Amino acid sequence: MANYYNMQAVHAEIDRVTRAGHESIVYGVWNAILSSIFTPQDGYIVRPQDEHTSQSGARGYSDLHVFHYLPGARRATKFLIVQCKRAGGETQSSVWREGVNQLHRYTVATQGTRAVRDRRPVYGIVAIGNSLRFYYYHEASQSIRNFWHSSVHPNPKSGGVSDHKHHHDFIREILIHIRDHH
Repeated sequence: MANYYNMQAVHAEIDRVTRAGHESIVYGVWNAILSSIFTPQDGYIVRPQDEHTSQSGARGYSDLHVFHYLPGARRATKFLIVQCKRAGGETQSSVWREGVNQLHRYTVATQGTRAVRDRRPVYGIVAIGNSLRFYYYHEASQSIRNFWHSSVHPNPKSGGVSDHKHHHDFIREILIHIRDHH
C-alpha cells in the first residue's frame, strides 16, 4: 500500500491547503487519504456530512465519518470521525477547542446510540489545514483523549499535533492501526 503523500493528486492538494484556501480543500485531502487506507474493496465507506443525533435530540453533522461493513452485514459500524477546519487556525487554541468540542459531541452521539455490549472503539481526528491531532473516545470518562499507539511521537513537544508534510508516515501508521483495531 503506497503512502498517500506519494500520490501525486493528494500531494498536490496538500500543497493547495493555504490560509486563503477553502475548507473544502481540507475535506478533499482527508477524503482521499481515508479512501486510500479504508478501501471500499475491504468494506469501508467514507461518508461526508454524516448526521448525528444525541440522546437529547440535538443534531450535528461531522465532516467525514468512516464506516465498516463486515461481510454479509446490512449495517455498518461507525468508528472514525474527522472534523475539518480551514488553514489559518493551526496556532489558535480556540479553533482547536471548537474542533475538539464538536468531535466530542459526535463521539458521544455515536457511542450513545449503541447498546453497551455493541460498543466498539471510536476514534477521531481534528484537522486544521495540514495540522491534525488524533483522539479516541474514552468510555469510562465519556471524554475524548489524545491518541497515538506508539511510544515514539514525531514531535513529543507538539502536544500531539502532526502535519502532512513532516509526519505522513506516522499519520499513515496511526490510520492503519485504527483500521486494524476498531
